[in-house]
Amino acid sequence: MMKLTKDELDVGIATLDRERASAFYRDLIGMRELDPLSMGALGEQSRLQIGNHTLKLYEFARAPEETPGGTERANGIRLLAFLLDDLEGVLERMDMADHPYRRLPLPEDSPFQVAFSNDADGNALELVGLGKPAGERLTARMQIGLTVADIERSRHFYGELLGLREEPEMKLPRSMGVVGNTRYGFVLGATTVKFWSRGDDLPTWSGPPARRTGIRLMTALVEDVDATHEALKERGVSIAAPPSDLENLARIMFVTDPDGNWIEIATPL
Repeated sequence: MMKLTKDELDVGIATLDRERASAFYRDLIGMRELDPLSMGALGEQSRLQIGNHTLKLYEFARAPEETPGGTERANGIRLLAFLLDDLEGVLERMDMADHPYRRLPLPEDSPFQVAFSNDADGNALELVGLGKPAGERLTARMQIGLTVADIERSRHFYGELLGLREEPEMKLPRSMGVVGNTRYGFVLGATTVKFWSRGDDLPTWSGPPARRTGIRLMTALVEDVDATHEALKERGVSIAAPPSDLENLARIMFVTDPDGNWIEIATPL
């Protein structure tokens, strides 16, 4: 349905301090900084790259509501996972910067190692160290994690309405505190969008990117925004904003998932 021009999704984070956020991802995670972009009257955008993903850091002219990160605090886009060739190097830089993290206990012969941390704004991060470095051949190095209100509703949206391939269910340790100890995942292009539920009592912090700080947006680049709009509308996908031109940069539209998370669909001009 969505004919992608790039298999890897991009992600947008709203921050109150773009320079501090950029420094974290550049200096500690080791991402490559790209040229910034102006969003006109809306504000400024810094951009960093990992694999073939772009991480966009928005500093809006009108400051959004500051909201804390963490998968356990609210429904929404709540976590980014990075697949790293040099996890130990990242953790050494965090040690030097006195930036906290915790390792997930795994057997010594595990093909990967995992640590959890937070970025400069408190957004939850999962750092996955590959046992064998993949180098430039691994372009999909970011996964997007959601805490959702209703598992089956989200499975229907990503599987039936968007038509994505579902990954096998993954059992999580009970200590993670998710319903059924289960993580679900769907693949868009080469990017995994994974989710879990933490029960019925959480608020939902989603909506337009400029409303709150945090991980606000995922972006898919497609061949034809207008054709994609018509196909998604026919399937009953909720359209947050129909296709329009963003300055001279791209033609864009936005849809929302069952929890109100915004998904940007764009064709560069």
